[in-house]
Amino acid sequence: MAVIRAVLDTGVYVSALLSSQGAAGRVFRAGFERGSFVPVTSPAILDELIEVIARPAIMRRARRNLAQVSAFHHGVARKAEVVEGEYQKLDIVPRDVKDNPIAAAAIEGQVQYLVSLDEDLLSLKVLRVPGHRVVQILDPLAFLRLLGS
Repeated sequence: MAVIRAVLDTGVYVSALLSSQGAAGRVFRAGFERGSFVPVTSPAILDELIEVIARPAIMRRARRNLAQVSAFHHGVARKAEVVEGEYQKLDIVPRDVKDNPIAAAAIEGQVQYLVSLDEDLLSLKVLRVPGHRVVQILDPLAFLRLLGS
């Protein structure tokens, strides 16, 4: 059986931090703790992640301090496969160009799945770039079903 590779968008990481028992938290544990899939990320996703989770409102909601959110970020950076970010100029998310770095990481990382909570990404259903693998875009619950979790 082929190894499953997936990019998690920033919203999935934030949701996992806020609620480890929710679908995003279960996806996070499946990849980062159980090894059910290979998590793939990029410098752009990691930059956005620390910018978001270090916001005071997010830290309060997550009941975490700066050292704890920093440790979460470093854990993601250490355990995920980090692509170089060479595909940043791809323009494949027409409804929100800010989502292009997430899509670019999926294409560059040659993943089968992009797991997202973002409607602009989910509405695409797939990413198609000539010469690259087609990437399915799933919400966390659908991805958990696919994993059999």
